[in-house]
Amino acid sequence: MGADAITLVAALVEVSNIDTMYRDLYLGRAQTLLSPVMSLEDFHRVEQDRQLLAQLPLAVARSLEKGDWSQVKELSLRTEALKSAVEVSGQATRLDIARAVYAVADVRLDPFCHSLQPFTRVSSRDLPGLRNRVVEQLTTLEQSDVPWKDFYAARRAVFQTRAPIASEPAPDGGAAGTSAESVREAASQALKAGDMKRLAQLAELGLAGAPAAGEPGHAAAPGAARAPQHTSRDLAASWSSDTLAHAQQLGLSAQHLPPRADLAELVRYAWSPVADESQRTDIKRLVLPSGSPDGLRDRVEVLMIHPLVNSGGARHLPALVAEDVLVEDFPDPTEGKPLPASPLLAALELPGRPGLTRESIEHALLTHGARVLEKELGLDPRVFRLVCIPSDVHLRLGEAQGWGRQPCWTHFDGYLIRMVEGRPRLQALVGGDVRYGGLNDLLGVGRDYNSDRLIARFAVVQRERMVAW
Repeated sequence: MGADAITLVAALVEVSNIDTMYRDLYLGRAQTLLSPVMSLEDFHRVEQDRQLLAQLPLAVARSLEKGDWSQVKELSLRTEALKSAVEVSGQATRLDIARAVYAVADVRLDPFCHSLQPFTRVSSRDLPGLRNRVVEQLTTLEQSDVPWKDFYAARRAVFQTRAPIASEPAPDGGAAGTSAESVREAASQALKAGDMKRLAQLAELGLAGAPAAGEPGHAAAPGAARAPQHTSRDLAASWSSDTLAHAQQLGLSAQHLPPRADLAELVRYAWSPVADESQRTDIKRLVLPSGSPDGLRDRVEVLMIHPLVNSGGARHLPALVAEDVLVEDFPDPTEGKPLPASPLLAALELPGRPGLTRESIEHALLTHGARVLEKELGLDPRVFRLVCIPSDVHLRLGEAQGWGRQPCWTHFDGYLIRMVEGRPRLQALVGGDVRYGGLNDLLGVGRDYNSDRLIARFAVVQRERMVAW
């Protein structure tokens, strides 16, 4: 029983590091399966014993120098007892697996997001093998973990049918896969991923396949010669009366976000893997929607220079379509007035709203987020996700809610990627400080950064908004 559980948990950990959009669900299931074998309390106890075991030899040496033989004997026996407890058969393997489940501190990037390959270091030629591996593990989980078999089967089917593992199309194309519809679909995906190099190649295919002007029967053909538009569907949700009642008790309000096609057009300026430092000069040529506030230019500049990812590890390029969300709509805190206690914070076991690090927030969401959705709100965690409010949701709701008018930052879902000494470094997205642009303020801070001027505001969104493929 124990060995079987460890095997399943190891598979869940591996899949969670590949299917990053559902990592929270895989690790939550892993905790459930691991707990009878090694509970969280057992894990903390063993970790403390290991730390103590590393310190005891120094204490023995000090007692020996002092000639305190009784202390030497006591500490020596204690060391031997701890060694026996820590080094039991199979303990090292179990501890490594438990650490990957109970002590998650990293953020995994989606290896199938082509535009993130400079940071994942997973090449296109490795993707078919990676896809086969995750399908194999999901098949094993589907057969062995019966209560969750439908979830594993659904994810397996997604990888088998939709995982983007094909090499990027060459500009001159080929006989297969170059129909107008397939080119348009591939171009839409490239735009969604912010991969401008691929988009340019696909535009060449579109131009080559476009009929001559005035040719009858092809009214839509001229569109093939233009850059494809982002065509994600609306993210409508119908909340039950029970969900709305429980949401209100948690401090969540149902909000409908109208589409913002004018802002969605700005996705064409987003960072791409082929961009370099010269892209900064393109800010001067940036064309904003008529009547845009001055701060919007600074926000778009952040998007042009840095790639952003959401908490699921996928590229953050919001479609800004019509969308229904549940969101904490309390006013931004004013100077000297503390924020009221929140049932949602209590459910997440967070000590308060200001001064939280992103690491502590993500740990709370990983541990309790799915439970809050399912038990408190009656929502399916496979469809919905509890996150820090996304930056685009904050922007669209902020004007009516009066946000962005106080000297404080708000935690936004996701991360900004910077290259530091040749390695990618994730910084937590925050913004909304009136001193730095108000609603259009957007920047990255350390995941361990805490400040009383940085607050948490949560939202329930559909996972579909976060998926990149």
